[in-house]
Amino acid sequence: MIDCVGEAAFHVGWRAGFWSRHRRFPNSDAQDDRPALQRLVGKYDPAARDEHNRSLRRAGEEMVFKFEYDRLCQAGRRDLAKKMDWPADRGEDHRGYDIRSFAPDNGEERLFEIKTTNRHARTRVWLSRNQVETAAHNPAAYRVRRIFDFSNGAEMFDIKPPLDVCLCSTPDKYVAVPR
Repeated sequence: MIDCVGEAAFHVGWRAGFWSRHRRFPNSDAQDDRPALQRLVGKYDPAARDEHNRSLRRAGEEMVFKFEYDRLCQAGRRDLAKKMDWPADRGEDHRGYDIRSFAPDNGEERLFEIKTTNRHARTRVWLSRNQVETAAHNPAAYRVRRIFDFSNGAEMFDIKPPLDVCLCSTPDKYVAVPR
C-alpha cells in the first residue's frame, strides 16, 4: 500500500495554518502554493462567479416557466398551465429536469432542462449524468431548452433526444478516489 499522507497528518479545513498542515500526495509539489492561490482568487472570485451563475440559471428557468404558462393559456389550455411544475425552484435538482410543462395540442408531458447563457447559441453547456439518463428514458417528453444572449433580449431553441445527434459530448469530469 502506498502511503499518500506526507509530512502533515490531517486535513484541518479552511482555518489558519491549513496550508502548512494539509495532506501531500507523492506526486504533489511540496512548495507552498498559498501566494499563487491568493493571486488567483484576487483576480477571479469563484464565489461571485457561482452566485452570478445561480442567478442567471434561475432567471432563465423563470423566463421559461412564464413562457410555457402563457403559451398554454393562449392555446386555451389553462387546465394544463395549472399542472405545470418547477421542481428546480424547490431545490429538487435530482429529477434530471427543471420544469414540467405540456404540449398544448395533445397534453403530452414535456420535461425541460434549462441551459441559460449571456453568450452565443453555441456556447458549451454541462449536462449531468442524471440529465442525460433522464433524456434517454423519456425521449418523447424531454427537451434541453437552450436560452442564449439572455442579457440582450434572450433567444431560445429546444434540443430533443437522442442528445448525441445534436450535441457533441465530451466527458469532462471523473470520479476519482486516492489509492
